[in-house]
Amino acid sequence: MRGYYRQRGFHGGGAGSAVLGLIIANAAFFLLQGFVPGFTNALALTPHLVREELKIYQLVSYMFLHGSFIHIFFNLFVLYMFGRELESIWGTGKFLAYYFFSGVGAGVITALMTDYPVVGASGAIYGLLLAYGLTFPNRRLLLWFIIPLKAKYAVILFGAIEFFLSMTGAQDGIAHLTHLGGMIFGGLLMAIWRMKGAQTQKRKDSYLDELGGGAISPGNVDRILDKVLREGPESLTDDERDILIRAGKFYRQKDR
Repeated sequence: MRGYYRQRGFHGGGAGSAVLGLIIANAAFFLLQGFVPGFTNALALTPHLVREELKIYQLVSYMFLHGSFIHIFFNLFVLYMFGRELESIWGTGKFLAYYFFSGVGAGVITALMTDYPVVGASGAIYGLLLAYGLTFPNRRLLLWFIIPLKAKYAVILFGAIEFFLSMTGAQDGIAHLTHLGGMIFGGLLMAIWRMKGAQTQKRKDSYLDELGGGAISPGNVDRILDKVLREGPESLTDDERDILIRAGKFYRQKDR
């Protein structure tokens, strides 16, 4: 991940357990790379070995290796800055599922479409950037510590840059296709989650309407509550009071 980011208006606290664990694991692997001969070559993503010898584990192991201190520093910096807030709203399990889905997906695209070895968590990191931009689209960032830009535009900018550079085959030692693959797989998982969420909400609303018989449906209850706010509780009819009582019992029972 080659870039500098700074957030404005960031509300997260310390790193979550997943983010902290990933930082520690990446740092440990980086140390092993310097002290264990052959460690990097064995665990780097080598496309022809994945395709021909089915060394599938490399689709995961490459994410914990890095080519230099600058490489790992900026990947972990972005992981800390953006990942901790995503983990706080998603939870640890969902965050890790997204992180590895993006990183492994980026590895799959790399293994299928290139022949050069790749190391680094950048595929997963670019997936996190996409998720952050979709989750907090209007959050302002200072790109490269200089350029103020909303998160959604930063995602579009980096996606466009990686697409262009991957299509032109830029020989700059950076795995642009891997970065793009992380965004593609991250976007795919986000879309699946949103579709499932919409379907679940639709079933829930239908369920509430059906069980409520219409009278205690969310829309009708909201209408009565709005009336209370406007005109006070004394304005309610006996039927409206009865509906609120029935709705309260229904929702308490549903939440048990």
